Amino acid sequence: MTRTFDSVVIGGGVEGLVAATALARSESTVLLVEAQAELGGTFREIEFAPGFRAAPLAPDLGHVDAEVLRATGAMLPGAVTPDPVTIALGDGEPLQLRRSIAATAEGLKGHSTKDAAVWPEFSARIQALAGFLAALYRRAPPQLEATGLADYLALAKLGLKFRGLGRKGMVEFLRALPMPLGDLLDDWFESDRLKGVLAALGVADLCQGPASGGTALNFLHRHVGAEAGVFGDRLRLQTGGGALIAAFADRARSASVTIETNAEVRRLLVGDDRVMGVQLASGEEIRCGSVVSSLDPYRSLLELLDPVHLDPEFIAAVRNIRYRGVTSIVLLALDELPAIPGLATAPTGSILIAPSIPYVERAYDASKYGRCSEEPVVELRFPSVTQSNLAPTGRHVAMLRVQYTPYRLRDADWTTMRDTVAERAIALVERHVPGLAARIRHRAVLTPADLEARFG
Repeated sequence: MTRTFDSVVIGGGVEGLVAATALARSESTVLLVEAQAELGGTFREIEFAPGFRAAPLAPDLGHVDAEVLRATGAMLPGAVTPDPVTIALGDGEPLQLRRSIAATAEGLKGHSTKDAAVWPEFSARIQALAGFLAALYRRAPPQLEATGLADYLALAKLGLKFRGLGRKGMVEFLRALPMPLGDLLDDWFESDRLKGVLAALGVADLCQGPASGGTALNFLHRHVGAEAGVFGDRLRLQTGGGALIAAFADRARSASVTIETNAEVRRLLVGDDRVMGVQLASGEEIRCGSVVSSLDPYRSLLELLDPVHLDPEFIAAVRNIRYRGVTSIVLLALDELPAIPGLATAPTGSILIAPSIPYVERAYDASKYGRCSEEPVVELRFPSVTQSNLAPTGRHVAMLRVQYTPYRLRDADWTTMRDTVAERAIALVERHVPGLAARIRHRAVLTPADLEARFG
């Protein structure tokens, strides 16, 4: 017997759960299918050593808009608010980006009195520009060739919001859209360490360096949803990303969404030029009026759907979407936490090694030619400091995000390079955090290819 639903949602991550809940609340019958054994998508935790767990892709859960919470009825679990948020290591005292704009400015005086003076203005300007982006994200894209009153009103509202930035803000926003992040930071600051850490945060996980066009916009994008003056942290929960998934899954079930795991979609069923259902890997066919896929465009359109149903130009456009992962994750099981020079307590935020813009750009240069950087950008976190259930009592988890390790290697392969990447990153951190290497009892390396295989 073939089952029938109004809608089928593919993928059990946050996006899929929110879409399924919204559909169910509009009185649709909804089935959500997840290929893995548990929900979570990129927020899933994995056990990488006996008793040690981590969520490799979810140190920062990003921006959860208040409208999404209202639409689903979900409540956010308790959040973690690290202070300092980000610590930049290098020669001399650590540079600390605090939650308070005034506290950060005070700390910057030891690195640059000029930078300390302009930090409040910079923080306010970035907050305003990111706020305009947030407003854009909440709206459907307006029709540029307006044909009706609704289209004209949408354009007018957008124009009023833009004017709200003020003359200087409007110029700054338009100037930032195509701008390299390095140029933006050079306009504001003189401290190499400050510019380096902000550049690294702005190009995190991108196959671009701070001298690449458009990276200033990505810096603004990554600040959407953050507090003013807080860079590198938007949402972290005391019980991890799994708590957010559990909250949205609970609301989906309350809205009568049927959720099934270990249910991989093999292909979309099409008839009379419209989607009519899905076929699971088990062979079962499920009929529905619409399908919502939270998978990437390539898999959704070119693997699940027979290309015969698509225009050749559209197929070519989808094939030209670039997927160029450059981040590897090194997970470490520690006997105990190492002491961080210059800090009295264990950090709950992130620690970055990116001492200057040229350093970040040189690391990117290696990836352009299919090589793993010998001096990569490394972010260090200790998630078990705030989430004690990730490790046995008295033990800890360290997570290194190693940037500029390209998915496709030119003169090597990941079988031989995975240990090299880990050893380079650990050695780099050891220079700034002596004693880390001696405390490692187990390590696991997730290359870009591994991340693709595990998390899609």
